[in-house]
Amino acid sequence: MTNAQRTSLILVAVGLLLAYILGRATLFTVNERELAVVLQFGDPVASYKEPGLCFKLPLIQEVRRLPKTYQFWSGVNDVLVDLPTKDGKKVEVTAWAIWKITDPGQFVRVLRTVEEAESRVSTFVRGEMRDVITSHDLAEAVRSTDRELTYTLQVERPVGESTLNPSAASDGEASTGVLPPAVPIAQPAAATSIEVGREKIVRQIKEIIQQRLSAADEETDEGRGIQLVDVGISRIDFVTQVREAAFERLIAFMESIAAYYTNEGERRKQEIINRTEAEVQKIEGEGSQQSNTIRGEVDAEVIDAYAGAIRETGEFYNFTRTLEAYKSALGGKTRLVLTTDSQLLRLLNALPEASSQPPADTARTPAR
Repeated sequence: MTNAQRTSLILVAVGLLLAYILGRATLFTVNERELAVVLQFGDPVASYKEPGLCFKLPLIQEVRRLPKTYQFWSGVNDVLVDLPTKDGKKVEVTAWAIWKITDPGQFVRVLRTVEEAESRVSTFVRGEMRDVITSHDLAEAVRSTDRELTYTLQVERPVGESTLNPSAASDGEASTGVLPPAVPIAQPAAATSIEVGREKIVRQIKEIIQQRLSAADEETDEGRGIQLVDVGISRIDFVTQVREAAFERLIAFMESIAAYYTNEGERRKQEIINRTEAEVQKIEGEGSQQSNTIRGEVDAEVIDAYAGAIRETGEFYNFTRTLEAYKSALGGKTRLVLTTDSQLLRLLNALPEASSQPPADTARTPAR
């Protein structure tokens, strides 16, 4: 390689290096997810919203890249606490907002950074959220329509008396206890008429913030170059003290419902026991009555049988009974002193006078 060729190669390499350095200093690209602003000594002189290859002056100009996508601000760490509603309820509100940069040059001129823009958006959202919610009742901020509410936890209070039929037990019929009718407990603000509703309130907040963001800045008297896309409420809750008190009231209410059912069960239990005891006593009384009737009928039949037997046997029955009486009275070592007209010896007195001894002597003889 000759010196001329070597010199030419060096010049080409130096030229390529200078071209690369100059290209890096004057050319830049913007992708589809970015916005670009060219700053000259800190002031924006050009802005680019579409992707492509762009130019700038080297050394005196610089490029600031901004997000073209939607930006999301969440108020999870910036909750509105102790926010009073129109009807005197203290609540905590967690809001959110979606915004984007519409004019990158104006954005850099007024707000400078994304963090500053997000701070400005959060300030507007919090301020308008506080102003609008405090001018409405809690039900308006929570509900959007007057539709009938459905609840995951439904509480019902039984009303009326038990439909047990006490007359059925006296008639010998089986009766069953039916639970009294129950009505759902009215939930807080369930019967409140909704005139505005949450959707309209959020829409009102969005319109006011959009107007304030698009209006001229108080310090620079220029627009801010950003637009509010959407805003909403992610959570509304009572403050800690009110929430704890509400839980305590709910616990007390549930305990009162449980006590009502317990007392109602005990009352119905006693009704069933009383009705059962009355039925048992009625059955026992009827059984005792039937038993006495049957026993009397049987006794009457026995007595009638004895009477019939006596009528049929006649004197023979009297004779056998008298002999049995003699056997019982004159047996053993019994001594009797009887007169001749004693009814005990009527059979002996009635015997024919075949004996040579008079009955009076025989009667005086001690019987062994």
